[in-house]
Amino acid sequence: MAPKNTQTGRKDWQEVPRDPRPEDLGYDVADWEVVRARKDDRGHLMFLPENEDMLRDEAFIVADTGSVCDVIDRI
Repeated sequence: MAPKNTQTGRKDWQEVPRDPRPEDLGYDVADWEVVRARKDDRGHLMFLPENEDMLRDEAFIVADTGSVCDVIDRI
């Protein structure tokens, strides 16, 4: 049996715009730089925040190139 607040949660989601702004979802928009770990277009990509203070807080991502896609290509 579903919890009592399931209907409330569903109603909240139904009221969210189809294309919400990231800030409305609780995201902080930040600029990131993409760096290839190898010059031959293989290997890993590093995503580094342009704000150096974030980097000091260990805000970075290392990902295999096969795990990354351009969102524009997915639309």
